Amino acid sequence: MRLSVTQPQCILQAIRQNFGDDAKVWLFGSSVDDTRRGGDVDLYVETSWSNNLMAELKCKIAIEESLDLHVDFVVNDHEKYKPIYKIAKKQGVQL
Repeated sequence: MRLSVTQPQCILQAIRQNFGDDAKVWLFGSSVDDTRRGGDVDLYVETSWSNNLMAELKCKIAIEESLDLHVDFVVNDHEKYKPIYKIAKKQGVQL
């Protein structure tokens, strides 16, 4: 995993502030591969909240500012299914 020791804590703090304490988050994509360089931070979030566009935007901005990296966000509010949900959980690392 290509995050520093403190970066996962920053991510979790922003997730909990914007989606609640029961939200779960996975890091996936190139960020979990120590042999790859550059790129952005791909995050998959599961939340019980619905209509969370504003929470998603606030959280994305907060994480990008704290990490000084671009963040791609995939949020599953369990209202519809997308294949990326399964891929992110299977190939990702839960924070």
